Amino acid sequence: MNKIPFVNLFSQSSTGLSINGNDLIITVVNKKLVKYSHETLKIEDFMLKDTLQLKHALIQKKNFVGETILSLPRELAIIRETSCPYSNLKELREALRYQLDSFIPFSNEDVYFDIHSLSQNRHDTKVLIVAIKKMELDNILSKLKALEIIPSRVIISPFAFLPILEGRKGSVVVISKNIKYYNYNIFENNHFVLSSIAKNDVELANQIKSRHTDEILLIHVTNGFLPDEYKTRYQLLDENSESYGAALYGLAEYPCYLSLVKLHRKRLNPQIILICFLIGFLIFFSFLIPYVQKINNLAILKTVNAQVKSIKKDVVIVEKLQERIVVLDEVVNKVNAIRGKYIPRIDVILELAKTLPNDAWAKGISIMDNTFEIEGDAVSSTNLIPILENSPVFSGVGLTSPVTKTQSGREKFRIKGNIEK
Repeated sequence: MNKIPFVNLFSQSSTGLSINGNDLIITVVNKKLVKYSHETLKIEDFMLKDTLQLKHALIQKKNFVGETILSLPRELAIIRETSCPYSNLKELREALRYQLDSFIPFSNEDVYFDIHSLSQNRHDTKVLIVAIKKMELDNILSKLKALEIIPSRVIISPFAFLPILEGRKGSVVVISKNIKYYNYNIFENNHFVLSSIAKNDVELANQIKSRHTDEILLIHVTNGFLPDEYKTRYQLLDENSESYGAALYGLAEYPCYLSLVKLHRKRLNPQIILICFLIGFLIFFSFLIPYVQKINNLAILKTVNAQVKSIKKDVVIVEKLQERIVVLDEVVNKVNAIRGKYIPRIDVILELAKTLPNDAWAKGISIMDNTFEIEGDAVSSTNLIPILENSPVFSGVGLTSPVTKTQSGREKFRIKGNIEK
């Protein structure tokens, strides 16, 4: 059946993985048109078994088609909320690679990390930095590889509940328990707001009482940690809700694009493929008639060229003009080759404006051949040298004179460097 063209456009599958204690929960969700069905299986003591033992853990090997999303327990992750003067999340993610250790007690080499936007405006972006130690995640991925399961995306448990909460309004708290800690997650109108860990029932009860909640959803937890007078609606979710929610990510787009590890490119949405195919077919058909007309015109043009060649005098003139065009093309190519060795000054100025931090002021810029010199003041002049060196346009950056202090305490600088093409 899979060999029938476009059969997967109407029948899709996705797999969600979650870790409950030491067990691995696998949920496969199937979608046929608008109807959903799912199947769940558990591999007990997954975290305790080595790779050799796991090779025989699946009694019946399954073909996990479509997206495979791994949801990690919240307590394995490090989450920090921060505000940054960035509006471009891609630029912010790249910047954090060099200063991640200023937000969490680990460097970029020690963890996998990604960011999730909580709010964004013109001047300020509030994000969550989510990180997990590479050693811990690599251990889980190696165990999954023994089962011949390779996740295409890795998230953490709070984000796996977003598809489950679709359509719920107001403030919803999702509480789950892994081995010994409670995971306390807050969602406002199906948007992830806050996540924390409670070590015992008392801490959990205090966190719930400190914030108004319209509804509480419990996973692997019973409602025995709140006094009777605390009136809040609560509902017990299925223990496989996390893996089910993770699987739903592979079938539709939800307002979260966090992924700690992306092991391969995400496949295109089948519905989009179908629409693009139909549009492409219509475009091809609409251009078919003009193409036939073009073929006819080329045939006519060929006849005309034959007649032109019969007129020798005109042909000679045309050939001379063509030779001159070739000479002029060579001249233009040489000029372009010479210009290619130099970078326009306006590009250098724009690169300086983009690279220099907001607390640095440039009072004078001089550009000669492939070198530049800039004079100004900043809060810290020595920090400007590595910033400029990180730009692909500049190299050999250094101070040309000693740094001096202004009356306001800022440092005067004179920096010189090379301009790379």
